[in-house]
Amino acid sequence: MLRLDIGQFSHAGRKRSHNEDWLGAFQPEDPARLAHKGRLFLVADGMGGHRGGELASRRAVDRAIRAYVDDPDADPGQSLRRAITEANAALHAQTAGEEGRERWGTTLVAAVVRGDELWIANVGDSRAYLLRDGQLRQLSRDHSLAAEIGVSARENWIGRHVITRALGRKPEVEVDVFAPLRLRVGDRILLCSDGLTTPLSDDEIGAIAGRGAPQAAAEALVQAANERGGPDNISVILIAVTGREKGASSLLTGKGLRWPILLAMALLFALAVVGLGFVLGLLIFHKLPGAGHLPGSEWLIPTQTCTGRHLLLPIQCPAL
Repeated sequence: MLRLDIGQFSHAGRKRSHNEDWLGAFQPEDPARLAHKGRLFLVADGMGGHRGGELASRRAVDRAIRAYVDDPDADPGQSLRRAITEANAALHAQTAGEEGRERWGTTLVAAVVRGDELWIANVGDSRAYLLRDGQLRQLSRDHSLAAEIGVSARENWIGRHVITRALGRKPEVEVDVFAPLRLRVGDRILLCSDGLTTPLSDDEIGAIAGRGAPQAAAEALVQAANERGGPDNISVILIAVTGREKGASSLLTGKGLRWPILLAMALLFALAVVGLGFVLGLLIFHKLPGAGHLPGSEWLIPTQTCTGRHLLLPIQCPAL
């Protein structure tokens, strides 16, 4: 299993009084579940005004996490597709009676790291990038008018921010899911809203994202976008592959009978962990309030204040 160092930061920007972006992540604490589902990270950019955009992005992230975790499929790509599709349907249904709901919606970009592989899915123009050997490559596909007609969203023209696909606008949505990519030590994965990619070029983003620790780099990216005017909300999750956990490659290097023996041992251990977790879960269910809470570490950050639950990644939020 790869060792990850994660940085994240979000800011309203210089032109907006309220932040409609939302960040989320889920990392199972149970080793068997972690091996099955991997680690999930999401960025959503809400639309629809002060209340509508924030509610849309938050609800989409929350529902996508829960749907992904509950999906039994061993294929992260298919689980991502179903989770985002479910989040869209739920958001569309939830906003049916809200005033101005036709303007509500959100983008969503998601990444799953399982083992040494990366899966990406997206709807809208929030992006996923891979930074490898100093080169930044976009992994997601923009669903925007600018992308359709081949014009950069950084150019100053009236339709540059028009989104052609978003969650919540219609009862069904097409989700782009990309083939898994094998990660290497030294890689960095960047998820971001268009508040970063509009004022900064890919070359500028890559140069900043590759410098220093991920948290410092995430803050520096937001700072750079604000220095260019901060025209929109800016949100970043930066994931650095820093190494491999000890023993992570032992099953891959065995010869002869070592492979089946080690595999059997691993399966027995996983079954023991699952059994113990089930017993403990029953005890906890009957003794603690709030039973049914997701079994892992997750955070959903109200980004306008940068406070809230940081169970996966406690951070301090510098003033920008």
